[in-house]
Amino acid sequence: MKIVAFKGQYRITLPKDLVKDKGRDPGTELRFVEDEQGRIYLKPITAAPSTPSSASVRRKGGGRA
Repeated sequence: MKIVAFKGQYRITLPKDLVKDKGRDPGTELRFVEDEQGRIYLKPITAAPSTPSSASVRRKGGGRA
């Protein structure tokens, strides 16, 4: 693998067999996780709950929902 600069970001291309073996699809979002020994892992990003609390929802104009 190599790191490529692209439009102010860095990109890594993962080997196709690794992606397929792990059951990932194009568009899967991953994050880097580093452990105490400095090893780096890729973990899928799971979606946040779709129901925000009423305190976090704000209407246009700054009022509460």
